[in-house]
Amino acid sequence: MRKHSRLTNKLLVNLLPKMLERIAALQKDRPDLIVSAWQEIIGQKFAPMAKAIGFEKGILMVKVSNSTLYSLLAQHEKKRLLQMLRKKFPYIEIKTIHFRIG
Repeated sequence: MRKHSRLTNKLLVNLLPKMLERIAALQKDRPDLIVSAWQEIIGQKFAPMAKAIGFEKGILMVKVSNSTLYSLLAQHEKKRLLQMLRKKFPYIEIKTIHFRIG
């Protein structure tokens, strides 16, 4: 049995980098994944008031409902939100989040 597990481990070691490359390629071609994940990242409380409207060239565009929320997100929460997005999508370059009132 040990011989079999060694063989399986070697196969996994060989396959893992290829699978990670494939996952990275799939994510890079799917900016909609970041937009759709925004509600989870921002949380239920703020999701109705801060909607992701697009992701292009590493920039997530988010429309917020009022200036108070804009200020809170842009000045106090942006860094944390970026960290969460980057952790969830490690293979996609996420440069920043642009908030706009609308």
